[in-house]
Amino acid sequence: MKLTYAVVFEQTPNNYGAYVPDVPGCISTGKTWDEMLGMIREALVFHLEAMLEDGEPLPEPRMSIDDAIAYHSEPVPEDVLDSYREFGEPAPTISTRFELVEIEVPALQPETV
Repeated sequence: MKLTYAVVFEQTPNNYGAYVPDVPGCISTGKTWDEMLGMIREALVFHLEAMLEDGEPLPEPRMSIDDAIAYHSEPVPEDVLDSYREFGEPAPTISTRFELVEIEVPALQPETV
């Protein structure tokens, strides 16, 4: 079964990070954009398969790109910025990108006989 979720991608000075707002706890990081894209897809499939194995209902992909932007639009907390200032480093510039990512969850495939 194919599912499509909104994903938030962030580029920091050292790597890329991504999370899926509709699937709390589903996050990943990677050194390059391509690595990150593969890693978040893998993390999402793994997360959903684990939920199925535990008998939990799957979170439906509800967020649109606009919903993900609104969800993510909170400012960086001051304590995070202060941790950079404490060491005399400038706060990281974060580039954020929002995309729909389609995955296929093998555990949801109809069994062939």
